[in-house]
Amino acid sequence: MKIKSILIVVVLLFSTTSFLVFAEEKNQSTGEIYLENFLKKTQTLEANFQQILRTHKGEILQQTEGRFYLNRPGKFRWDYKTPYEQIIVSDGERIWIYDVELAQVTVQKQAAGLPSSPMALLQDSAKLYQSFNVTPLDEKDGVYRLKLESRSSESDFTKIVVGVDAKGLRFMQLHDQFEQVTDIVFSGITTNTRLAKELFEFKPPEGVDVFGG
Repeated sequence: MKIKSILIVVVLLFSTTSFLVFAEEKNQSTGEIYLENFLKKTQTLEANFQQILRTHKGEILQQTEGRFYLNRPGKFRWDYKTPYEQIIVSDGERIWIYDVELAQVTVQKQAAGLPSSPMALLQDSAKLYQSFNVTPLDEKDGVYRLKLESRSSESDFTKIVVGVDAKGLRFMQLHDQFEQVTDIVFSGITTNTRLAKELFEFKPPEGVDVFGG
């Protein structure tokens, strides 16, 4: 599973307020209310993350961690620290993917990236619930799980499970077409603080190879 496919889904969920539309169509569960409140009130976000990729049998294929930043709409940054350093930045127009070890940068227009993913919804968030069916699952220790299933057969993910509580988003679990599962757990979350604009700007370092544009 590609890291950029995962991050686009995460940013999509953070970048939309379309739960307002969904709320009018049915009675909301507690988990839906928590997620809606979180999305409605979040303009910026900063958090640590741990990401684990597993097979459907539970075998760990990859484990990464780092720092995530978001400035709605459409600007984000992922700083992967381990096991390999990688920086992914969106300035709202382009996505820059910098692999430090390979000294390589890949750049693409945000609107053109991952056409079969929910990327396009970043600029039209009201369409989110035209693309996903949302189902409440269960609750444990105050954390409510919600299942999001894509309405499109072209989606990279068969379903997405999010965990929310009264304080906001706690984790995500993404199931892809290859029966692999990615768990992303957020910690140290802060919202609606002033983030430096430089976080969402990127200039390729001298000497690196740059592909795309």
